[in-house]
Order: sequence, then structure tokens, then C-alpha cells
Amino acid sequence: MKLTAQSVKKDFPRASKSSNYFTAVQTLDFALESGKMVEITGRSGSGKSTLLNMLAGMLTPTSGKVFLDDTDLYALDEKSLARLRNEKIGLIPQGHTALLSLTVLENVLLPAILYNRQNPPVDRAKALLMDVGLEALMTAKPNELSGGELRRMAIARAMLMRPSILLADEPTAGLDNENTLAVLGLLRKAADEGAGVLLVTHENEAAQFADEVYVMDSGKLSTQ
Repeated sequence: MKLTAQSVKKDFPRASKSSNYFTAVQTLDFALESGKMVEITGRSGSGKSTLLNMLAGMLTPTSGKVFLDDTDLYALDEKSLARLRNEKIGLIPQGHTALLSLTVLENVLLPAILYNRQNPPVDRAKALLMDVGLEALMTAKPNELSGGELRRMAIARAMLMRPSILLADEPTAGLDNENTLAVLGLLRKAADEGAGVLLVTHENEAAQFADEVYVMDSGKLSTQ
């Protein structure tokens, strides 16, 4: 499976006498293929997260198109796009997106539960929580977890459905060195098993896990 951005650009409106918009992502092309792990690095505010969210089907480009194989993401209605994301795209966003009323295990199972699957993959969820070192916290509530533990829970949740595409926005933020390397290794394993993995990060260690490294600066993407 291949995720492709064709001439995508993103402008945001702003109140200014000099300009009525700000270009977060300059017009660019990008492709993420199955079995590859690609890193995008760059300073805060360079447009990395904006690009990732357009690729994830979460942020409509000002111009250009995003395809998952032959499917134009932004030509789909919202219901169809949401289902495609659930089945094919695993997203690890910045920040914490846990449902506080659910346990850690239930949060990880959410992608399956949302579409009323009769037999949610509980064993896989437990195995993923072991992979990210949270096996002892399966029955805990999110408010009992540290920031780093919440990040690791989000990674397990994003990987639950064995997505063809895995998009990770600063997945190691707030993690110590040991857990950072463990998470990067888990993302590398996902790529080796056939997923296309995009990693947006500031971590210097990430480059040794990636097949390709790009740098984003002022909305422009270039190879390192």
C-alpha cells in the first residue's frame, strides 16, 4: 500500500496588514511505501505536523491531493474517510487522547470497539501493551498514568488494527532513553512487517531506524 501526496499545500488565515494567510506547508510531493520507515525532522513550527495531519486525512489541504493507493482521501465523505482511517491508517497524534472513563486496555481496544466488532482483538491489545511496557497497568485509568505512559498507550492503540500506514507525531515525547529506543524499535518492526511508517520527531536516535530522512524548514521538505 502506498500513501501519496501530490502538490499539497496548506495555508492558514491570519489577521495581518501584510498578508491574510500563512503558508504552513509549501507545495510539495511526498510518498510513503509499504515496508519503509521514513523520518521527517525539523524545528518546531516548520510544518511537520501539518503535513502529517494532511497525510492522515485529518486536515484538508488548501490545494493538492492525498491518495491511499488509488483512493483520494479528501474526495470521500466524512463517514467513509473515518472508516478508512480506522481500518488502514494508525495515527499517533501529539498530546494525550485517552478516554478517562476507560481502562488502559479498553483505550487500546477503541479502534476495534468503535465499529462494533464482535470479537475485539484482546490478545493483540495485551501483547502490544507488553511491548510498550504497560502490562502491569492494563486495568488502570488514564489519570493514573504519567505523560510518558500515556504516549506508550497511544502507540499501542494506533498499532492495534495492524494498519497499512502508521503515522507517528513525536511518539517518543516525554519518554526516557530506554523507552525511546523501545518505541523506535517497535515502529521499525512495524515497517519490517510491511507497514509504511512515517515518524515526525526531534530525536537524534531516530535516524538509525529510518530508511529515509527528510528535513522540513519553513514548510519546505528536502532530503537529508
